[in-house]
Amino acid sequence: MIFQGVTINQITDHEALVVARLDGQILGGNKEALELYRYPSLQSFKKLNLRDLMPKDFNQFYPELMTSEHLNISSYKTHVNRRSDGELFACKLHTHHQTIKGQKYLVGHVVEIREEVDIEKICLQQNIIVLQRELEAERSKNREISLRETSLLLSKAHPCLSNNDIKVCHYLLKNYSSKAIAKELNITTEGVFAARKRIRKKLGLQPGEELNKALLQSI
Repeated sequence: MIFQGVTINQITDHEALVVARLDGQILGGNKEALELYRYPSLQSFKKLNLRDLMPKDFNQFYPELMTSEHLNISSYKTHVNRRSDGELFACKLHTHHQTIKGQKYLVGHVVEIREEVDIEKICLQQNIIVLQRELEAERSKNREISLRETSLLLSKAHPCLSNNDIKVCHYLLKNYSSKAIAKELNITTEGVFAARKRIRKKLGLQPGEELNKALLQSI
């Protein structure tokens, strides 16, 4: 499938491909997608939002923007989708972001499940999964806001600190352990220890002075 001059590769043969904005507005699809969802033309398909391809009771759970927390990036997951005539069907769905000409889009790979399945059960599981993902997306958003606020305060109080230093300080103020900080920043615990030592030196702390306490008092 070609979208804006760029090839969207299929992962499996004869799968449906759907390209949409992060808010769900459909921008493109291949012939398999039109056949699967039973739309007569690409023009009619592009009038839809991804919500229109989901069970109607799913709309209340659909996120406003599809962030990485909402996607099936690592593998295909079982979902229920809806055709143009309202028929529900089970499918394997793989979703990911793809940047094309500087713009990030959502790409969905859809393969219909032909064998008999419990549609209602899958719908319930689907709603639960989406609620869990929405909760994680909200937590991620709140973490980013908190990091920005802390970074602003620390950068004003201690201009000598680098961006990486400030990130370490942020998690120290949140009482994260060195192991937890290493996981958040994708570094080793030794890297965290080195950062703490570097930050103490920049702040001019004496032996016995607590770094966390010094940071808290400075903001």
